[in-house]
Amino acid sequence: MSPAISPINYRSLELTELHRPSKSELKAWLAHPAPLADLREQVRQSPTTPQLLAAVRQEIPDLDTIPALTYTLYREFEHVGWRPGYENPYFLKRAKLTRAVLEFLLGDESALDAIHNLAWSICEETTWVLPAHEEQGPGYWDLIPPRARTEPLGAHTMLTRAPDSIDLFAAETGAALAETVYLVGDALNPEVRQRIRQEVERHIFKPYLAYARDHWWFKGALNWNGVCNGSIGLAFLRLENDLETLAEALSLVLEGFEAYIATGFEADGGSIEGLGYWNYGLMYYITVAELLRELTGGALDLLAQPRLRAIAAYPVGMVLAPPNRFINFGDSTETQTLSAGVVNRLAERTGVTALRALFSPLEGAHDSEAGAHRKRDVSKRFGYNYYSKLPIVHRTAAWWDSTQPAPPLEQQDFYLPDTGLIKLVGRSAQGQPVLLVAKSGHNDGHHSHTDIATFIVNVAGESLLPDAGRGLYSKEYFRQARYQNVFNNSYSHNVPRIDGQLQAPGPEFGGQQQFYGTIVEQGQQNGTKHVVIDFAAAYDLPTMTGARRRLEVESEGGTITLADHFTFDGGPLAIEEAFVTWGQVKTSGGTARITGEHAALTLRIIEPEGMGFAVEELVEACRENELDAVLKRLSVALPTGAVQFRMQIVPD
Repeated sequence: MSPAISPINYRSLELTELHRPSKSELKAWLAHPAPLADLREQVRQSPTTPQLLAAVRQEIPDLDTIPALTYTLYREFEHVGWRPGYENPYFLKRAKLTRAVLEFLLGDESALDAIHNLAWSICEETTWVLPAHEEQGPGYWDLIPPRARTEPLGAHTMLTRAPDSIDLFAAETGAALAETVYLVGDALNPEVRQRIRQEVERHIFKPYLAYARDHWWFKGALNWNGVCNGSIGLAFLRLENDLETLAEALSLVLEGFEAYIATGFEADGGSIEGLGYWNYGLMYYITVAELLRELTGGALDLLAQPRLRAIAAYPVGMVLAPPNRFINFGDSTETQTLSAGVVNRLAERTGVTALRALFSPLEGAHDSEAGAHRKRDVSKRFGYNYYSKLPIVHRTAAWWDSTQPAPPLEQQDFYLPDTGLIKLVGRSAQGQPVLLVAKSGHNDGHHSHTDIATFIVNVAGESLLPDAGRGLYSKEYFRQARYQNVFNNSYSHNVPRIDGQLQAPGPEFGGQQQFYGTIVEQGQQNGTKHVVIDFAAAYDLPTMTGARRRLEVESEGGTITLADHFTFDGGPLAIEEAFVTWGQVKTSGGTARITGEHAALTLRIIEPEGMGFAVEELVEACRENELDAVLKRLSVALPTGAVQFRMQIVPD
């Protein structure tokens, strides 16, 4: 049995154990750097490179045509909230640069023209900040409440003022151009080299040195911190020759990194953002950490912190089906592709070698967004996005041997008490793995949903009672209307609706307080594993004094039992239990059968007796979020005065 867990305050964790060096220490190392590994030669010699290049060529067959980024495309997001119109060509242009540099490293000197033209075109862009992020500059988030710019568009936008804001992709663009200068070396035309230096200075270096601590992400407890500080650190390391400036920049980077490792992950190493953002945030952190370790001869080793081992172990516990299906609470998606190069280096440095079981084959690895049940036509946007990350793609080649078979991975119970997540493993009568995953946590993260006490039932790698996943990233998705999207609020999760009310959001997007749940008990007895979650505090309902959910799974047989119990100060409120699925549903009174592609579940209501399931197809919500499949919501309206619900879930 575990002790009760207090509401999570992930910003109050102790800072990292690592001593942050002073600027004078940094200058001393920079003045006499140790030799760096030759990344170019590592790419050329790696057995992964031919496979990677084949995958990149398939995704990006043409290097001659340069995608156009027009004013109309840029303003499409402001006018209609549509992101891909501008983002697709933006990422494609950068992905083409990645391929051109890879081709050049492997001996194709004709790719040099494409490198020059693509780099020059990127330098010609008025801003590197995406339209969806243009109002996230220094001081913007200090407005109370944060508010979007109102029309008409005036003379103080990202397209008209001097660059002062840096978003994820502006930072990554600076890193990609800086890495291009390093990888292409003296073959790069001096004019292009100088132009890259000028534009990285204008878009990245000056705004960072002037406003670093004013950016909301600088010490943020989320992936933006790792991506932005890391990308910027890499750009400085590749381009800046002045020791005083470089030391100042790296001192800022390390200050941001310290907060990222301390607060961007819970004390148990988990991430409330989910696996996809764990991967994204650590990409550039690992890249810069290794450069600094080499440059300082091992004196500064960011990956040597004991805390990194728990952080590295997180994906291993989060796996639903190796190599690329993961627990997907919040905005994270079920199908994920880890960045094999940097994550393999993390595995080597921390000793969490089981990470290697989670690397997807290169062919087709980056063109799937969310799994078989909810396919969204992304027009290769996610492939372009991945291949646009030039420093990361080249480390996929240099730091991972894709010709080696992945080691086997056995499913095991997994418990993160501070993150508020538990996975319990059983086996069906047919011997297939049955995974029961539940969460507590809180409703106040940048990528959180109002989903306290929700759960996933996964049989043989297929989530038949799933987390439905995120909605479509649009203009309103990260603004005050976020929780009007069905996929973000609790209507699309496996949690009850009380007195007609959904769970309440936290202050991140307009709520008044943090709403949370607590895992109060977990354990195993007589071959049955269980978890108990107190989730009354997830609702803004003062008269509901208690709400507890007990979930049990039999180790052999895999039968799951759910039991909810509620208490009220005064008369009981109306309770509607709800469960969602992408599978096919047939109901008969108090029994529902869910059939997926490879497995099935039977749901039986035990208490109250005589209850039946109602089935709602969320057709319009799925269409609005550009999902091919239709989510079904099974609901049970408890009779007046009822305060208990029990249901059995049997895998077939």
